[in-house]
Amino acid sequence: MFRVGDICLTLFFERCLRLARFWYQRATRLARVHDLDPRVFIGLSIFGAIIHGLYYLPCFKGETVELGFLVLLRTLALVAPLYILLKGKRIARVINGSLVTGWSLYTAWHVCYFVYL
Repeated sequence: MFRVGDICLTLFFERCLRLARFWYQRATRLARVHDLDPRVFIGLSIFGAIIHGLYYLPCFKGETVELGFLVLLRTLALVAPLYILLKGKRIARVINGSLVTGWSLYTAWHVCYFVYL
């Protein structure tokens, strides 16, 4: 038997699921318009979340391991713009060319800052 609070909570979750489904469909439609596979982006997101989770485990504490995670995350963050740059079409290639350049410079600065400061 539902109470009033339970019904409100159920409606809230339904709206959240509807909103998530809307944004997922919009993102996959945008990816397909530019001849890209949306599963690549989902896989990269999951892989990045796993790396972030591993970073906080006590067994992976140490300066060299942290640097390895940093370089791995920055490399992973560069994969999506490179994928779009190489496989995408039209304006996606132009926008992601600038993203790749900016990301490369920021990664170099971030790694140098972590290593030398």
